[in-house]
Amino acid sequence: MILKKRQLVTATLVLALGAAVFVNWYYTKPHADVSAAGADVSATEVAEKLGDAQYVLSDVSGKADPFAEARLKREKAHDAAMEALQEALHDSDSSQAATAKASEALADLTARCTAESDIETLVQAKTGLESLVMLDADSAQVLLTGGQQESSVMLQITDIVVQKTGLDASAVTIIEAA
Repeated sequence: MILKKRQLVTATLVLALGAAVFVNWYYTKPHADVSAAGADVSATEVAEKLGDAQYVLSDVSGKADPFAEARLKREKAHDAAMEALQEALHDSDSSQAATAKASEALADLTARCTAESDIETLVQAKTGLESLVMLDADSAQVLLTGGQQESSVMLQITDIVVQKTGLDASAVTIIEAA
C-alpha cells in the first residue's frame, strides 16, 4: 500500500516537472512570438527595444532628468554594497566577528536607505519639491529642484532630516539644482 502511494506521488511530481520544463521551453524558444495587447511581436523585436530606456529618464523637452540618473546611480551603489555584505554574511570562512560586523553594516545600510526614501517622500509632501537625499554616517545632503527657495522651506527640510536621522542641523547640506 505504501509503495503504491510513493509511486503515485513520484509519478505526479515527474509529470509536473516535465510540464514545467515544457512550458519554460515553449515560452523562451528563440522563434516564439510574444503576444502583447493583440499584436504579434517577435522576440528579436522585443530584444531590440530593450535599449530604449533613455526615454524613461527624460522629460518632455528631451533633457535628461538629473534626479532620475542620480537615483539610479545611488540604487546601483546600494545594491552593490548590500550584495557584498550579504556575501560576507553567508561566507563560511568568515569569523564570527566579521559576520557580526557585516550584519551590523547591512542593518545600517538598510536603515539609511529607508531614511533616504522617507525623507524624500516627506519633503515632496510638505514642500511639493522633488528631492534627492544622500545620507552618510555623520552628514546629509539634500538636492532640490532648481529655483529660489524660501528660508522657511529650507528650515522645513532641515527639520525633516534632523527628525529622521538624529543628525545635528549643521550636518545637513541643502543644494539647489540649477
